Amino acid sequence: MFFLAFAAATTSIAALLLHLAGFTRMPYTLSFVTLPGMVILLGIRIRAGHAGRDTIVQRLSAGFVGGILGLGAYNLVRWIIGLILAADLSPFYSIYIFGSLITGQTPDSSLSILFGWAYHISNGITFAIIYALFAGAARWHYGLLWGLALEVAMLAIYPSSTLLRPPALMPFVTISLVAHASYGVAIGLYVQRRCSLPAKAVLR
Repeated sequence: MFFLAFAAATTSIAALLLHLAGFTRMPYTLSFVTLPGMVILLGIRIRAGHAGRDTIVQRLSAGFVGGILGLGAYNLVRWIIGLILAADLSPFYSIYIFGSLITGQTPDSSLSILFGWAYHISNGITFAIIYALFAGAARWHYGLLWGLALEVAMLAIYPSSTLLRPPALMPFVTISLVAHASYGVAIGLYVQRRCSLPAKAVLR
């Protein structure tokens, strides 16, 4: 059940990676891989609750809430640093590109923005769930390391991608680095606190 939950959580980012690798376009992957993966993840949460698998339920719940908190920190930091740097590049430009890849419309269209944000939220929550599944009550600084690992992975992909390459690399790296660090700290602190409590005491 643990590894099935992990596999289901990875289907969100898999949609983008498979698109960039040229295997299949995001609309198809989201429909036939990611959406079923999210249904499976929800099913695991329900099934684990009925089966008394309190630790899995606790970690899935901690990852979900931690992901929401992490997204809040991530997006707030991106917006603030974007204002400080007064960069021409929107701090959320990649989100609009995600939406464009999904909808086939221009990045500035309302539909692209809507779907881009929805996909961004999906990734933020599932990355936090993956962290919570493996880290549990580990100290919060492992969350920071997780956020920085996501940053390294992004820097390995974005500059070499014709679809996602930022027009201005240094502002992009500065904004992204601090945002991912903030995301990691937020999920690390919450997941540590939530998973440090006895599972049954938290869930019942």
